[in-house]
Amino acid sequence: MNASYPLTTRRLDDVIACTGGAGIRVDEFLGQVATLAETLPRHRYVINLATNRYTFLLGFCAAIVAGQCTLLPPNRQRETVRDIAGEYPDSYIFEDTDVATAAAATAIPEIGAGQLVAIVFTSGSTGESTGHPKYWETVRGGALANQVSYGLGNARVNMLATVPPQHNWGLETSIQLPLFADIAISSETPLFPQDIANALEQLPRPRVIVSSPIHLESLLAAGIDGIDIDYVLSATAPMSQQLAADLESGFGARVNEVFGCSEAGSLASRATATETLWTIAAPFRFEILDEKTRVSAPHLPEPVILGDVIELVGDSRFRWLGRDQDMINIAGKRGSLAHLNHRLTRIPGVVDGVFFLPSEDSRRLAALVVAPGIEPSAILDNLKEAIDPAFLPRPMYLVPMLPRQETGKLARKMVLDLYESLRATVDKNGEPADSSS
Repeated sequence: MNASYPLTTRRLDDVIACTGGAGIRVDEFLGQVATLAETLPRHRYVINLATNRYTFLLGFCAAIVAGQCTLLPPNRQRETVRDIAGEYPDSYIFEDTDVATAAAATAIPEIGAGQLVAIVFTSGSTGESTGHPKYWETVRGGALANQVSYGLGNARVNMLATVPPQHNWGLETSIQLPLFADIAISSETPLFPQDIANALEQLPRPRVIVSSPIHLESLLAAGIDGIDIDYVLSATAPMSQQLAADLESGFGARVNEVFGCSEAGSLASRATATETLWTIAAPFRFEILDEKTRVSAPHLPEPVILGDVIELVGDSRFRWLGRDQDMINIAGKRGSLAHLNHRLTRIPGVVDGVFFLPSEDSRRLAALVVAPGIEPSAILDNLKEAIDPAFLPRPMYLVPMLPRQETGKLARKMVLDLYESLRATVDKNGEPADSSS
């Protein structure tokens, strides 16, 4: 007989969410879940596009109770949703909706350990978006591991997330974790600094913000007074040690950076302001086999091969060297795109930027750079001081902004589409295709 586990391990009188400044108890939440589960369309799959985080949580859990699997697209663009719906024809869309009143629950539903509850689609930052299945046993095991590795302690915390719940980072932290840890989530998903500050004000302390380096850097640069944050959890892109230190001094927060992947979830963490090595979370085992890193854990259905290059340091720590797809060889010289991006964005006046190979057989790197008022020649002069000449971008185009997703990630297809449109414009104007303007 298959094992089963409760939908939540929280007490019925715990507060699981905060919406409009009011707390919602677990028994109220479960009552709404049961009512919603009875009214959902009878399909195998549901595409949850809710932007209100509490509504998303309700829809996610109601689908589980109804025996449905939630499909989580990397973005809410119409084309993306249409493609996923076409791949899973027995599906429907769940969006923000008024939550019906319901009697408070007195019992907690049991969910089969092997029930498929979600399929998470990657952002496509290294190529085509790929779906990864999540079973209830995997969700539960990951949440219990994260409760320890995130370093939030045992006391209740109130959580605000700037990353959408459809993304695996937002799903793990702000949707799955509150089902097992003493966390009350905010229903908001603010993006701009003032909106983040306003949403934080509605939460009692201790407060934790779940975000990405690009959102946190914008919040810090806004210089808004009176923002008190106790914990910062960051993922989706590497964080610099300087940014971590500035966040800790600016907000009085403890910054914990998390390393993970869609296939296996959160795997390791570090206090980036003071640590360079990553500490592997307790249930996971890392092995290097044929120059690939294999990760296994009791709650994972099978071992996962990481798309990252790492160097193990003892049994429980590692040094991250870059993504497999980040490692490049130009004119016989090896390098990392992540390192080049870091060097680029350290140049004074450069707001954002990305190096990339235009195609698999390209012999030159290209770059898109956001640097208002800065001449391309000045950027290239700075790069010549910091990187090998073989890695200098040809061409390099200045753009008003990069096509980043809500998490701050860049889908390779969107980068290449922007690049090709710029090349077409340059060619049409009769300028050389390798122009750096």
